[in-house]
Amino acid sequence: MENDQLIATEIFCTNYGIEYSFVQSLQESGLIETVVIRETQFLPVPQLQKIERVIRLYHDLDINIEGIEAIDTLLNRIDYMEKEIIALKNKLRFYEGNTY
Repeated sequence: MENDQLIATEIFCTNYGIEYSFVQSLQESGLIETVVIRETQFLPVPQLQKIERVIRLYHDLDINIEGIEAIDTLLNRIDYMEKEIIALKNKLRFYEGNTY
């Protein structure tokens, strides 16, 4: 991954006012991925939207890590089903268009 697509975890934590251990907990639970380069932990920029959502769930709604894991699983399933529905609609349009 390009270094310009990474943000140091410490800088992220300082800017968002969260504990470094919170990010560690998210990484350990598999909610986010981190990259370690020369003993410094980084967050991939493409994951920032997901991390911000997790922070809002944790701080604003007071949901614990286990609850966030459950929500993340459900959101991933919804995303998968939405993609599947789009694919099925496209197939249906294809077959409906070929009727005489």
